[in-house]
Amino acid sequence: MPKDISVLPASLLSVLLLTAPAMGAVLPVNGEQIRNLGIRTAPATPAKTSTAVSVLGRVSPAPNARVPVAAPFAGTVKALIALEGAMVKKGEPMIAITSADMRDALGKYESAQAHYRTARAAADRASALVKEGIAPASRAEAADADAAAAAAELAALRSTMGRAVRDGAGEYSLVAPADGRIAGISVSAGDQVSATQPVLVLDTGDELWVEAALPASQIGLVAAGDRAQGEDMKITGTVVAAGSSIDPKTRSAVVRIRLDKAGGANRLVVGQTLRLSISAAAGRGSFNVPRSAVTHLNGSDVVFAARKGGFEPVPVRVQAQGPAMTTISGALSPREAVAISGVSELKALGLRD
Repeated sequence: MPKDISVLPASLLSVLLLTAPAMGAVLPVNGEQIRNLGIRTAPATPAKTSTAVSVLGRVSPAPNARVPVAAPFAGTVKALIALEGAMVKKGEPMIAITSADMRDALGKYESAQAHYRTARAAADRASALVKEGIAPASRAEAADADAAAAAAELAALRSTMGRAVRDGAGEYSLVAPADGRIAGISVSAGDQVSATQPVLVLDTGDELWVEAALPASQIGLVAAGDRAQGEDMKITGTVVAAGSSIDPKTRSAVVRIRLDKAGGANRLVVGQTLRLSISAAAGRGSFNVPRSAVTHLNGSDVVFAARKGGFEPVPVRVQAQGPAMTTISGALSPREAVAISGVSELKALGLRD
C-alpha cells in the first residue's frame, strides 16, 4: 500500500488535490480512495492519565533496605561463613576474623562494666546522703554525672561488641545486624581489614526501586504520586520523589520510583536497567490517541477526524507524548475515529497552495 502520495495514480492524485478544501473543512475521501490511501482509524479515548516522560533507570533496593556491615575490630579475614545471595538471620555469623584488637576491646568492655557498677553505686549512696541531710546536693549531682558518663562509655562499647561474637582467643565472627540477604562481599580469606571498614552489604527487604535520570527539559512534568509503567515488561510503580535541580555531570535530575510487588517485579535484579513511562493525571477534555494520529498542518498540530464523506483536520494541543500514545485536547468527541495510517496522504490533501 503506498505511503507517499506522490506514488498514487496521477488521476486519483489530481482529483484529490483539486478537491482538497482549506484547514477545518472536510476533505472529501470516498471508500475507494480510503483503500487506495491505506487509511485506518482508531478511537480517540478519553484520557485519565497522560504520558509525561519516558525515563531510563537502574533497579536498586529501597533506600533504607541496603545496610553496609563493617568490621568492628581490625584483623585478618579467616573465613567467609556465608556467601553472596545467602539468607541470614539477625545475629547469625557471616565472616570469621582473627583479631588482637578483639582481646583488647573485650578487656575494655569488662572494665567499663565494672566502672559503671561502681559509679552507679556511688551515685545512689550520694543521693541517700543528700536526702538524709548529711551531704550537700552538689555531691549527688557530681556522682550522677560520673554515672552518666560511665553509662555512655559502656553503651558505646556494648554497641561495638554487639556486632561480633567471640569465637575464641583472638578471634571473632562478624554477625548479621538484621534478617536479610547478603548482596555483596568485598573481602576474601587472608585479607587485612581495619576497624569500621565495610566488608559486606546486606539487603534487609525485598522492595525494589528504580533510580532514573529525568531530562532537564522535562523537570516539572513529574511529581510524587505519578504512576510509572515498564515499556518493555509488565512493571508498574509510583513516583516517590522527583528532583528539581540538574546534576552538572549528567545534565538531568533524579526521579525515584517505588515498584509494585505485583506483576514482573519479582523477575528483576538489582542493577538491571529498564525504561519506564511516567504518567500524570490528564486534564479535563483530554484524549489519548496513537502517536501516528498527530501531524503538523499549516502551523498547527492536527488529527484527521472521520466525518461523513471524508476526514476533517482538527487542531489539537499536544499535552504529553509517550512511546506509543499521545495525549491531546481539542474539538473531539469521546471515541471519535481519527486516522492513524495514511496520515501523510491526508496531510498532503490539506496543504494550502
